[in-house]
Amino acid sequence: MMTNREKKLSEKEKKDSVEASAVDEEESITEDKQDFDEDIADQSTTESIQEKLDESNDRLLRMAAEMENLRKRSLREKEDAIKYSITKFSRDIITVADDLERALESTTNIETLNIEDTKNLIEGIEITMKSLKQIFTRNGIERFDPLGEKFDPTQHEAMFEVPDDEKESGIVAHIVEPGYKISDRVLRPARVGVSKSNTKKNG
Repeated sequence: MMTNREKKLSEKEKKDSVEASAVDEEESITEDKQDFDEDIADQSTTESIQEKLDESNDRLLRMAAEMENLRKRSLREKEDAIKYSITKFSRDIITVADDLERALESTTNIETLNIEDTKNLIEGIEITMKSLKQIFTRNGIERFDPLGEKFDPTQHEAMFEVPDDEKESGIVAHIVEPGYKISDRVLRPARVGVSKSNTKKNG
């Protein structure tokens, strides 16, 4: 049998063991909590870094897109500057073409075509007109004649109205002067007479 002293010692050892176990458990819990807090902090830091990387990537993509748009716009402006650099000259030179055409038209009813000088004059005008048309072609200048087309205020200039009940209103019925373009830009609108119908459609 155990003596009282031995019992007391045994109980004290049990108590000490329980207290030590409790301390160990508390320390373990504390360590686990610290590890968990560190994991949360690491995760938060990682997410913060990822967000900053995403923001930087977005900024770089936007800058790259802006630079590409700027490059395309500069290239387009350069091409336009080259393409339309002779616009003023072209507007002036087409008036020469008008004069030559009028000169040719004025010779169509001359009854003295058998006279050598007159024939030479007409041939000279025709050759000049042909050369001028070749110059137009080389420089992208194109004549357009919209007779019979629907009137378009972006390409035609209405000079007067032509009463015509056989056509609907707004059709180019007469050409005063042809129009000219350089590439896709109107140098001079065609000056035209536009049909005006007095016939009312039933409907």
